[in-house]
Amino acid sequence: MRSGTLPPARLRDDAGGAWIAVGWVVGGLAYAGVVVMAVAGASAVLPLVIVPPVLIALIGAGNLLGGRRHGRTAGRSAGPEAAPVPSGGSDGPLVPEPPGGTRAGEAGGHR
Repeated sequence: MRSGTLPPARLRDDAGGAWIAVGWVVGGLAYAGVVVMAVAGASAVLPLVIVPPVLIALIGAGNLLGGRRHGRTAGRSAGPEAAPVPSGGSDGPLVPEPPGGTRAGEAGGHR
């Protein structure tokens, strides 16, 4: 490879920056067109003129008040205060009750 050239994989690696800029420009032009229609008297586009600035203001206020949360919280540690796992303790593992209410070999079972 010649010096001063980038490998082919790095040529188009701008992490979407160009498309973000295109989106802002096209969105701005579309919004300007809607504003022109509202000024011309088309009342059907008034929600499209009012809602985007309100949404941007609400999102900005939320960011100012609460900030941004990255990831999930750590949660509680599984220390000694954690609930025990039902293992049956010294009696051995837990065995589910049969439909009759007693286990085989116990008093009161069917013979």
